[in-house]
Amino acid sequence: MKSRIFRGMVISSVLVWVLCTAVIAGYFYSVYSGQSFENMEKDAGIIGQGVENFGEDYLRDLKTDEDLRVTWVSADGEVLYDSGADETKMENHLDRPEIAEAMEKGSGSSERMSDTLSEVTRYYAERLDDGTVIRTAVTEKSVVALTAEIVKTGIYVLIVAVLISVFLAKSISKSIVKPLSEIDLENPDVASVYPEVKPLVGRISAQNEILHRQIDELKTDVDRKTREADFRKEFTANVSHELKTPLTSISGFAEIMKNGMVKEDDVPRFAGRIYDEAQRLVTLVGDIIKLSQLDEKEVPAIKERLDLLEICKEQADVLSDAAEKNHVTVKVGGKPVYISGVRQIVGEMVYNLCDNAVKYNVTGGSVNVETFQTDDNRPGFKVSDTGIGIPEEDVDRVFERFFRVNKSHSKEIGGTGLGLSIVKHAAAFHDAEIELSSRQGQGTTVTVIFPRPR
Repeated sequence: MKSRIFRGMVISSVLVWVLCTAVIAGYFYSVYSGQSFENMEKDAGIIGQGVENFGEDYLRDLKTDEDLRVTWVSADGEVLYDSGADETKMENHLDRPEIAEAMEKGSGSSERMSDTLSEVTRYYAERLDDGTVIRTAVTEKSVVALTAEIVKTGIYVLIVAVLISVFLAKSISKSIVKPLSEIDLENPDVASVYPEVKPLVGRISAQNEILHRQIDELKTDVDRKTREADFRKEFTANVSHELKTPLTSISGFAEIMKNGMVKEDDVPRFAGRIYDEAQRLVTLVGDIIKLSQLDEKEVPAIKERLDLLEICKEQADVLSDAAEKNHVTVKVGGKPVYISGVRQIVGEMVYNLCDNAVKYNVTGGSVNVETFQTDDNRPGFKVSDTGIGIPEEDVDRVFERFFRVNKSHSKEIGGTGLGLSIVKHAAAFHDAEIELSSRQGQGTTVTVIFPRPR
């Protein structure tokens, strides 16, 4: 432990030094780099005005700092003048990043490192009114070279810091570890330790008591493993019982009726319970089969030309009793629009959307079904309701299988939790798009857009 504390303190000191050096070097380099580009931009602007007013003579007479290089490039990339080289021997500059950017945007800049990474050349180019480009360039030390200089200067500081850290770390780690090493684990309470360590000592003492008590229990109870095995078996049996309870209830109703133990007046009630549960299973199996067929694209049907408005009206009529029972008004509008599809699947799609809109509506609410044609002549329909809506965090999940937004409400109204999943797969079967928008407490709108019919 002492060596860990010692190493940690020394390593921390070195890392802090390295980090500070890197941050300082990077900061000064970024500030210096920004100032350099700003000065080059000003120089390019002044030189550009001189060239526009006096031409090449201005450049020939121009006196600049030794570290500033000026290049004048024609609109086709030919070097017309260069203060640092013979322009007649220079290659075409049209492919230079800063030149290309200036040609396109009016100004451009870039940086290029030397092969040794010790220097970086910054370029700034500005397009003149005649289409030529003035470029200024400055070669400076790179951040690598700058950091190397700082490191070289600071290496002496590091040596001193390390020596001090070694001395302090050794002394501090020794003083920290000494009281801890003197703790008697059998009787930790008698040790004199730091106030910060007292909670740990208290926990060790408590753990000792627990361990002694457990050892005593193990010595006096050799059948503990057997009891644990019995407990696991009992737990498994209870879980199995809870899972079988619903099926046992259905079986029990049927058996009582079979043996004639139900009063004649109670037969409809018992039969109704059995029928309801059986219908839910039938519906669930049917929905799973539909989803399986849609997944595998094995629907035994042929696509034909269908009128969406007609199908929407048919499904609204089918749901009229349910809507009246829930005191919900269903309206169908729009114009005849035609798609290429399977009537049964499209009908189920419309039915499921309208059925949800009715079930999850409010008393006195309404459902509007409307067919339409998009601007690019794609047919579609949308189902809007004034119901309870969907929470924002659940909007993306409502098309998942068996997902229910409000489980308690869904249990009351029935259903398998597969309706919207069937809609999703039915839309995919027809290459249609689905859009859903909803606000909790204000209602939901689902829009289905089919591809243009051939």
